Amino acid sequence: MTLPRTDLDVLLSHLVGERLDLDAGTLARHLPLLDEVVATTANGSALISELGTYAEPTFTGEAFGVRADAVTLRLSRPAVAAVVATRADDERREPAALWLFDGDGAAVHRTHLLSPDAPLVTEVMRLAPRVDDPPVAPTAVPDELDHLGLLDALADGGGRVPDGLVLAAPPCDVARAVDLLCLLCEHGVPAGLAVPNGGCLQVGTGSVDHVETGDVVGVVSGAVQFAFAPGEIEAVRPVRTHGPYGPMTTVLLTGPDGRCPALIGQFGLPSTDVVTAWERMVRDVLLHPIG
Repeated sequence: MTLPRTDLDVLLSHLVGERLDLDAGTLARHLPLLDEVVATTANGSALISELGTYAEPTFTGEAFGVRADAVTLRLSRPAVAAVVATRADDERREPAALWLFDGDGAAVHRTHLLSPDAPLVTEVMRLAPRVDDPPVAPTAVPDELDHLGLLDALADGGGRVPDGLVLAAPPCDVARAVDLLCLLCEHGVPAGLAVPNGGCLQVGTGSVDHVETGDVVGVVSGAVQFAFAPGEIEAVRPVRTHGPYGPMTTVLLTGPDGRCPALIGQFGLPSTDVVTAWERMVRDVLLHPIG
């Protein structure tokens, strides 16, 4: 019997690459040294990609700093099971890249390397001594989830929506999420766009510059490109969790399997003016707030 090949198997069979014996913490410390990259997280229904330089990634259970001028990743340590550096392939027009895989060999995140110094950094990563990752902190009980706990639950659970969340409004059609994005664009209110995949949550924040509708909804926000397939979204679920300024609404786009392939909200420490404008727009577009 032939076992199905994983994403990791397929990658190594098509591109020249080398597995790096890296622990998650060492990987995180080295990612900012890669300089300019195109970092992408995709889960089959949604995608987020950003041209820029990594901020040092944080791990679930830690504080979560979000920088609008840097590629921001939230990682679950067990999900960083394999790291592969691939060489440029001119025939396939594939630049050199770094790939992250989970314990099942599924691709979690990839980054195309654009800086001329990137090969030196990957060589340093290859030679870096391995350090055992610290023990994994227990996941918060669902009814204790705050705003950060929600993000960590989505990262740790590969996008699975935790139980016990408080709805800010009844679930609605995906068209309402598109309307919300268009309103954010029209009024210049900054927002966060995020995509979880297999233990990785990539976040981009800033003003929405452009929204393209159709079979795929595409959003441009500075150096961030965010896209999702409306046909893959069964419902839009605005949920309320406790954030740095009190209750905050995060809009989850959920699929038929109950997972969340994309979310829109306020991440990090936005100003109170931004949070107020965001909450007003969510209320106006998604309607029927509870309580």
